[in-house]
Amino acid sequence: MTTGPTGKTTKKHLSADVRRERLVAAALRVMKREGIAAATTRAICAEAEMPHGAFHYCFRSKQELYAALLATDINIDLDAAWGTVTPDADPATTLRALLRTYWAAVEADPEAQLVLRELINLALREPELHDLPAWEHRAYLDKTVAYLERLAQEADLEYTVSTAALAQMLIESFGGVISAWLAHRDNATARAGLDHFADLFATLTRPRRQG
Repeated sequence: MTTGPTGKTTKKHLSADVRRERLVAAALRVMKREGIAAATTRAICAEAEMPHGAFHYCFRSKQELYAALLATDINIDLDAAWGTVTPDADPATTLRALLRTYWAAVEADPEAQLVLRELINLALREPELHDLPAWEHRAYLDKTVAYLERLAQEADLEYTVSTAALAQMLIESFGGVISAWLAHRDNATARAGLDHFADLFATLTRPRRQG
């Protein structure tokens, strides 16, 4: 809300992207607090302090909203770790830094992780959402492949298995660590597990061959 030249309060225009971001954040808050079933379009808009019509202005369906929610996990920012990636760095140390940076975002909000996993389980049972798990997996895989390609470029290394195969192993390993952590909530154990995976995956790298 802003005050116009006449002294009257006017609504500030929000771009569609900003509205979407607010609705996604509101949906996640409602789901964490009350469960997925409570996240009706009306409840989400009320949480975001937007009119009910704003939802259908920003999302064509709940499936599109759920995809946006899952993307918040897929698109975790790793920028803080890339500064450590150089050809001189030990691959295990580099992989450990990248995994730990991603993990920090996961560890900071366990309730969000529960919601995202519940969303996938729901989608596996609901016919109208049946495309969502496959989309999420492809998106994770594409993102992880991109990270590995960037790592290879900046660290001047190559992999002894295909990038897609290594990306798949990373996703499966990370998912296992998250599932176990949600059960035991032992942060030290989860981090130690990630470090062991970093050491293991580093054995699948080698210096880039010249020529």
